[in-house]
Amino acid sequence: MSGKDMVDDNAREFYTETNFQKQARRPGGIARDKALKNADANIEILKPGFEDWLDEEINSLVQTIPDEESSKFAGLSWIDAADINSQRLADVAATMDYQFTSFVAKNLSLIFDAIRHGSEYRSDVITCHINALRLSRQQKYRKLRSEDLPELSEGLRRILESPRS
Repeated sequence: MSGKDMVDDNAREFYTETNFQKQARRPGGIARDKALKNADANIEILKPGFEDWLDEEINSLVQTIPDEESSKFAGLSWIDAADINSQRLADVAATMDYQFTSFVAKNLSLIFDAIRHGSEYRSDVITCHINALRLSRQQKYRKLRSEDLPELSEGLRRILESPRS
């Protein structure tokens, strides 16, 4: 019996509407364009304090990550905190148009997820990404995208895939 023979031509498809979809179609609220303008205005208000927040988040992330010697004894309890921190960094940095910072933070999140699922703890890879985060804080790198730094971005991608030497 082929796959074609197994298809039931009398099967019914039906549409289900989620609560979110119902809420989104309700009358009222504000227009999409106005909501976007309000969001942009709020981001502009937050920008002056963003640099300080970013420094604090990077420092917090660094303090969360154990060095290679202590990681053997620290277990995996640090990973959740480091992963949440790197995800928050990635999301907020992208919102504030710090794309390279977001790229590096996403890589760190991938590293933490891999360690959580049994990959080897590689302090060299983590240190390289932490250094890239610190570099992204320098004035000339702040608003750049990963595409604007192809050698550095590709190097970070390669180190993620490299075996321990």
